[in-house]
Amino acid sequence: MNNQDTIAQHKKNLRFELKQRRQSVTPSQRDRAAEQIAKSALTLASNSKRIGLYYALPNEAPTQPLAQALWKIGRQVYLPRIHNDRHLHFSLWEQDTALESGKLGIPAPTSTNTEIGAGNLDLIFIPLLGFDQSGHRLGMGGGYYDTTLCHTPRPIKVGVAFDCQEVEQVPVEEHDIRLDVLITESRVLRFQ
Repeated sequence: MNNQDTIAQHKKNLRFELKQRRQSVTPSQRDRAAEQIAKSALTLASNSKRIGLYYALPNEAPTQPLAQALWKIGRQVYLPRIHNDRHLHFSLWEQDTALESGKLGIPAPTSTNTEIGAGNLDLIFIPLLGFDQSGHRLGMGGGYYDTTLCHTPRPIKVGVAFDCQEVEQVPVEEHDIRLDVLITESRVLRFQ
């Protein structure tokens, strides 16, 4: 087994463990975390106009309270859509925007008229399965955020997770992006 295979297997094992950890978060813990994450994220987003956000799936760190807070202060919120080139493009998401189930069952705006590239965002909130103290993240394995953000100095990359998703060290491959900031229900970590 070569080094790439070893890293891939380690990531696979970690994903299994971290999905279980994330599922163990109770609904009341999730609700409290959502409010705390939104408060911390709002402070980060105060100087940003265009903000990429993910539509949280059932076990992911919730983003709906954050979306509500961003709309309230007049920020433009964008949701990702997966394109055939494996890149994410972002469409404006307003309170009355119709959503449809996109690739992988992730809700996305039905209209692509307002679509922009990631480089046009000021800040992007990114879902993840695991993180470490060095700013490395472990995603679900599709590589969409890595592919989209690897050659773009903008936007500021902010991971969103529960505390229980921290690991000692995320296995890293050359194409894996690093986070600038990470927010959990109890802290904000900034990385160099």
